[in-house]
Amino acid sequence: MLDTRTPEGQFFSWLASASDRAEYLLPLLPPECFSPEGQQRLQQMRSGVPCPGDETSVNEPEALSFLRNQLLALIGRAAGRAQRTGRTEPVQAAVSVLLECLDGFTRPPLESYAEATPCLREFLPTGIAGLDAQISGLAWGELGIVAAPPGRGKTAILINFAVSALQAGYSVLYISVADQGQDELIPRFDSAILREACPSDLTEAALQARHQQAARQVPGTLWLSDYTAQECRLQDIERTIRECETDLVIVDHADDVLGPHSQDPSITRHSLRVIYLALKRLAVEFHVPIWTASQTHEQSWGYSSLGVDGLAEAKTGKATGVAICLLFSGGTPEIPGRMWCTIAKARRRYTQRVIQIHYDHPTCSIF
Repeated sequence: MLDTRTPEGQFFSWLASASDRAEYLLPLLPPECFSPEGQQRLQQMRSGVPCPGDETSVNEPEALSFLRNQLLALIGRAAGRAQRTGRTEPVQAAVSVLLECLDGFTRPPLESYAEATPCLREFLPTGIAGLDAQISGLAWGELGIVAAPPGRGKTAILINFAVSALQAGYSVLYISVADQGQDELIPRFDSAILREACPSDLTEAALQARHQQAARQVPGTLWLSDYTAQECRLQDIERTIRECETDLVIVDHADDVLGPHSQDPSITRHSLRVIYLALKRLAVEFHVPIWTASQTHEQSWGYSSLGVDGLAEAKTGKATGVAICLLFSGGTPEIPGRMWCTIAKARRRYTQRVIQIHYDHPTCSIF
């Protein structure tokens, strides 16, 4: 007879009461995780035999903690045997069972429509008046992407998003993945804040004084995370976000973040999809706007407008979880200081799909 007061008994009592999840979990549970009495109870439940004592009130966190610990112990035993035999398949199988069972711990995100509470969306200003008029700004909990040909201002646009938030008193986390390191970014941020170009002949002391002047002009806080000299994985992005409280996260750029399938060139599009969907999840989890940048092909700079199909692997990869996709081109004929922004994908209402944007590269200004 299984004692329902023990953690194991609590688990089986919970399993009997959690009919919505028992059907999912029962076939997955390894018998070796349980005592002989527990194994007998497991067999009874799988056979549909009523078990006495299952009506006992249960502590769900305690029950799930018991199962998690048993599964971790199973992995530990499999790892110990693998050290002796060299066979890692049982370890991988045990880890798979743990991950499968973890899915069964979590209730699906269900809510009654009648009991749901609608609320107004919050937005950070982009600092670009014409763009704010169309998309309202950068929304909390959304993933957005800026796309343009190489060297045409993607980082400058992201810097302007960041500076606009800083000037409004918000906190910004800027993660540079593979393109520009901190030594390059800081003078560009200084130029965008001061609205003046950085002279090429500045001494180090003058450069530092210029930076201090710019830092005093913004009430918000900027965090720089430079991964240009090391690999950046999805877990690094999440760990970095957790390190600081922030209102806006910029990942420049996400195509170079390493994911579970990054080493397999045959499934590049699926690798990108994993990266972008993970960033979308982080935007929702941490309730912040997350924005990134990606390249279009060089010839697209001469287009008057672009579609989401101009974004590499867009249909099955990057654009899958993106709420807003902004693509930038130079138009024909190209006019210095002007570019066109195509709102290629947006879940919000807008009146113009293509708008004119001005830029000044020396001051890193977009307006």
